Amino acid sequence: MSPRNWFASRRSFLAKAALIALALLGAMAWFRTHYRIGIATQASTCLPGWRVFLVDLGDRAPKRGDIYAFAARGIVVKIGGHTFFADGTLIAKVVAGLPGDEVQVTRERTTVNGAPVGEGLALARTLGRQVSAFTRIDRVPRGHYFFMGRSHDSYDGRYWGYVRTDQIVGRAMKLL
Repeated sequence: MSPRNWFASRRSFLAKAALIALALLGAMAWFRTHYRIGIATQASTCLPGWRVFLVDLGDRAPKRGDIYAFAARGIVVKIGGHTFFADGTLIAKVVAGLPGDEVQVTRERTTVNGAPVGEGLALARTLGRQVSAFTRIDRVPRGHYFFMGRSHDSYDGRYWGYVRTDQIVGRAMKLL
């Protein structure tokens, strides 16, 4: 191959590679503005079978029964030197209660508007508190949502209350 042909083919290859690289960078930038990836690192997850999830940043209007991700703020509890949900942690749980719903949390079960949505307070002892510290009947405040996990030992709204609308990141979808 002559030097001229070699340079021409090299230039053609580099131009194509640059276009492909730009397209990939553009696709990655678009993805980062529309989605987040969440990874559950704890041994026991509140959503059994959910280890990796995709969060749609464009869907921030929670619907009852759907799974949404939110950024933890103010739900830090230290137990034996271990901190659950440091501020900013991305958490995915089921939307169990909407603004205005009545939430009742008792030792045996949790209901929203009288309908059972979960078991009682299995973590109270682990948290070093009496069950009575978490039992209540109240309404989900305006601009807040009540989130729960699907496992009996999920650390969720039964223990720390409600999530503000501005903490909601988007709808979560299971990947793995």
